[in-house]
Amino acid sequence: MNIDFCIPVYNEEVIFDANSERIWQFLQKAALPYDWRLVFIVNGSLPAFVAQVQKFVAIHQPQITCLVIPEAGKGRAIKAYFNISNADILVYMDIDLAVGLEALSRLVSPVIHGEADLVFGSRMLPLSVRSRSRLRESSSRAYLIFSRWLLKHRFSDLQCGFKAIRASVWQQISPLIKNNAWFFDTELIYYAQKSGFTLQEIAVDWSENRYSTRHSKIKMSDAWRFITETIALRRRA
Repeated sequence: MNIDFCIPVYNEEVIFDANSERIWQFLQKAALPYDWRLVFIVNGSLPAFVAQVQKFVAIHQPQITCLVIPEAGKGRAIKAYFNISNADILVYMDIDLAVGLEALSRLVSPVIHGEADLVFGSRMLPLSVRSRSRLRESSSRAYLIFSRWLLKHRFSDLQCGFKAIRASVWQQISPLIKNNAWFFDTELIYYAQKSGFTLQEIAVDWSENRYSTRHSKIKMSDAWRFITETIALRRRA
């Protein structure tokens, strides 16, 4: 069993070193009972940040690598690496570590044991713990209601950047996923469900400013774009 833990990064020079070290140390100390690799997917970033990531990788080899692509976009970055990976299970999470790393074992366990094909974190389940502004909380709930109505899904959180998928499942649905930015998460869940795979969401401890005051790169101005993307997805599907 091989698992790739992937971190898409875009000009994260302020938080990269400290948070990458946290992830690396966590994986090292976890004594995971399978082969694993930590992968940074650098997208659309400045040369100085690319060099920063490459320096970190060089120091911490061999269970760590990076892929550099010139174009920006979270979805584009994840697709670029997932499509060439030889791992059995593919995981991605955000470099800001808004989701506590302690949830990683609960994220991958259902996939490892054949209980689910795609597992993803939720900030909205009853057991979830979250620290975020009231504005972001209300906008997320409004989008959830809208997406449930239009996409006919049953889940509580589509956009949490904490997901694990069986590689064979990814290979089947990846040609369907068109978005190269933040809406990628919604398309991934939508097409996995539509294709008949087993999905499972887990409660997570989510804090917008767990290790720094850096705010989410998703802006409130993106709300309208999410709405239009959701409508376009429904029409396309």
